[in-house]
Amino acid sequence: MGSLGPNLIVLWELRNLITKGSRYPTPENILQFEILENIFANVSVAKEWYKNPFPLSKNFQLTKRGQIEPYFDGLQSRKRYRKFWDGIKYDPEVIRFQSTQTSRTGMSTMSFSEGLFNGYGPLDTCKSQPIYYRNVPLEQDAELSMFTACRRWNETVDSNNALLDEQAYAYGNKTLAPIAKRISEEYNISPPLDARLVPHIFNNCQFWLTVYNRTDAWCSLLSPKELRLSLYAWEINFYYRFSYGSPLNTRIGCRYVTQLVNGVEDYLNGNSTVIADIRNAHGLTIVMVFTTIVLFKNPYPLTANLTFEQIQNIEYTEFRVVHWSSTVYFEIYECSDHVYIRLLLDFKPMFIPGCDSEYCEWNKFKEILGDKIGCDFEKMCAYP
Repeated sequence: MGSLGPNLIVLWELRNLITKGSRYPTPENILQFEILENIFANVSVAKEWYKNPFPLSKNFQLTKRGQIEPYFDGLQSRKRYRKFWDGIKYDPEVIRFQSTQTSRTGMSTMSFSEGLFNGYGPLDTCKSQPIYYRNVPLEQDAELSMFTACRRWNETVDSNNALLDEQAYAYGNKTLAPIAKRISEEYNISPPLDARLVPHIFNNCQFWLTVYNRTDAWCSLLSPKELRLSLYAWEINFYYRFSYGSPLNTRIGCRYVTQLVNGVEDYLNGNSTVIADIRNAHGLTIVMVFTTIVLFKNPYPLTANLTFEQIQNIEYTEFRVVHWSSTVYFEIYECSDHVYIRLLLDFKPMFIPGCDSEYCEWNKFKEILGDKIGCDFEKMCAYP
């Protein structure tokens, strides 16, 4: 089995916070950074770096590195699946590209396609290949932007989430407040630093590291333990908004898995010529689809009262599972009269829960998904 190559690939090229080709901060991040800039303007240790270098006009846009990363992902796909790609010329009816309707995912799609097809097209001396990619408005994109398209999720999970508010409040008082107090006292900050800003110090740290390769600025304000505790505040947030902290999230990826199954079935039955389905979306997309498949579920929920040792031992969070420029492949194998599916995250095979091996029988995979295939997304997401 392992020596056989897939004859159909369903490929995701995912980009966004932690998964997208490296990008600039969100508008919320930037506004919080400006608040921190004002607070640290008179702190002597920060005099060389307290100013926010991230303009609001560049929010969510790819950095230079973020534009290059998907190009190398495309090159890697060509090399790792050489037998699959050899002899295949680009045809929009054979190789399908789709992106969410954002500039960053659209640019990532173009960059990936350039890495995949550079030298195989008709344009200029580099023989670039023009490609077509489709998208739909975010509020209608139930496959790749389900968190935007689902009104019920927006009204009950993303906002008005009492369970998240309870956990965030408890964690803020228990863990973030002491960190804020320590920083305020050490650097003579008056009025004292609001504990809710501590996770944004961590965010500032990671963006300065990603964009400028510097750990001597905002990162220096937090000890290694405080960095981990500050990150956990974001992990709690994502757990209750995008993962197993909400029952709705275990079904919200059903439209994606439905089109995945239907697309493969159409190909196997001779009703489709699409052999590679390449989609560029967001880290939140992959988290929600993995949650729908019941992948990467920790043995205990992420709550405010976990010990530091428990936090250290958490195996699965969005920040550990997916990152900027992650790739997810669903490989389809036809072996005599059997069909198998294999899932790879950054080219590491993943064991789908309920399957007997990493090569999961196609019918078993469909059985595991159950009524998530063919779900009524509109009914599920209607509100009230």
